[in-house]
Amino acid sequence: MQHHSGDIDLKALVVVLALAVGVDAVAFAQDASSAGQSSPLTPIVLLDSTGKVAARPLTDTMTLVAISASGVVAPAFIRPIYDADTRATSGLATWQSVGSVLFTSSDCTNGAYIHSFTTAGVRATTQVQMPSGIMLYVGAIGATTTVAVHSILYDNGCSPVTIEQNGLLPVEATLNLTTAYPPPLSFQ
Repeated sequence: MQHHSGDIDLKALVVVLALAVGVDAVAFAQDASSAGQSSPLTPIVLLDSTGKVAARPLTDTMTLVAISASGVVAPAFIRPIYDADTRATSGLATWQSVGSVLFTSSDCTNGAYIHSFTTAGVRATTQVQMPSGIMLYVGAIGATTTVAVHSILYDNGCSPVTIEQNGLLPVEATLNLTTAYPPPLSFQ
């Protein structure tokens, strides 16, 4: 194909148009992080009855609670608050009792251990209802061990036993969730 001085080179025209559209598209492109938003997102947190941040949500019932100023963060579980007709109240929750603690002593006072946790990346925890509130027991990070257990703490008290249990972690920290972060709790 011969080109005459008055003919337009089709390939050159396509390249020029592509460059023009590309430059125009870049000029009007939006930052993906702000697309569809009128303002920056505020992180969702779980507030206690005093308005203090109690935890950050991980799932609808599992939250991450700061245990101490040292930076220990551990999961704590919540459940709905029910009214007199056993219907869940809207927007309110409370701490949930979900487990037991095993002790090397015969009276649930020394050598506390808890079962390992199956959620990747979070510490093992258990929550037990005590007269003073829901206590959160936080396990150490690391491999599990086998322990001679002589008592188990349940919601209804201490039960003496004599068993050997594997898959346990020593308790590294405790927190009274009810007094530290009084219910009702709500996501904000």
